[in-house]
Order: sequence, then C-alpha cells, then structure tokens
Amino acid sequence: MTAGLVALCAAASLLSAEALQYDRARVEAGEVWRLLTGQMVHWTARMAMLDLGMLLGLGAWLEARRDRRCAGLALLLGGGLTALAIQVFSPSLTLYRGSSGLASALFVLAALRIARSRARAPRALALLAVGLFLAKTTMELATRQTVFAGPLPAGVEVVPLVHLFGGIGGVAAAGLAADRGRSPG
Repeated sequence: MTAGLVALCAAASLLSAEALQYDRARVEAGEVWRLLTGQMVHWTARMAMLDLGMLLGLGAWLEARRDRRCAGLALLLGGGLTALAIQVFSPSLTLYRGSSGLASALFVLAALRIARSRARAPRALALLAVGLFLAKTTMELATRQTVFAGPLPAGVEVVPLVHLFGGIGGVAAAGLAADRGRSPG
C-alpha cells in the first residue's frame, strides 16, 4: 500500500507540479481535488526525497507489523486534516506542495504503536520521539523555517500546521486501533 502511494507521488513528480499543486484560487473555483494532489508534489527534490522516504520507511515498517489498516487510516486522516490545515486554518496560504502531513501522520502513529510496548526503553524512546516531533513543530511555528527539508524556494514558507494536523491524524488512527483492542504487536 505504502509503496504504491510513494510510486504514485513519484509519478506525479514527473508531471508539472503546477498542474497538481494546491492553489487556493483554483480550489475556490471548484478544483477541490487540489487539496489532495498538492500533497503529492514538492517544491524541491530534497523535500520530495525526505517526505517520500519517510512515507516509504514508516509505512513499510507499519505494514510489516500487520498495521496496514491503521497506517491506511492514518494516511486518510492525515491527508484530510492536512487539507483542513491548508484551506481553513491557513487563509493567507495561496500555494502548497508537500507530503509532510502524511509523513507526520505515519511518524506519530509509529511512535505511538511503539509506545504501547511492554519494554521500558522502546516505550521511553517512542514518547521522546513524539516530544521531539512537537518541539520541531513548535520551532517551525516560531521561526517559520524548515527543520529538515532544507532551504525552500523564494516566497515558499514552511506550513507547520500541516505537520501538527498530520500528527493528529496519526494520534487518531492509533486511538481508533487501541479502541478496537489491537495488541501492540
């Protein structure tokens, strides 16, 4: 599932990014699909490699643990919440590209799945990872600079709410899986 999503995003990168990017004016004119396709294209090759590498690695790990449904739910929730963060809570944002909301959803989900471990060390490291994720997002909010994606083109800013809302999608997916009585694997 994750490999298919990453392949789809990589194929989308071969097209004109402008054709798929989130564009507020075009979304408001009825091209609502851009809320999702904007999450498939990127501003730089480094950004694409980081986002898609995280998606592939985390998704493959979750799928290997038989958490495919939970990962799929995290991706759906993360993608939907990313679209909400862009459209509703970032009114000055006119253009957007990136899969970091999806990667954030899987990162938080994976950390929370590990945090359910009975072993103290993995649980502590997983909770530390969630704390560092929140610290990174807070730093991006405060500085308006990326932490990992490197320099962005002129006029392009990091959108930390995407990371936060994507992470919330991961939390929700983990909570829904826990409610269904899934074992920590």
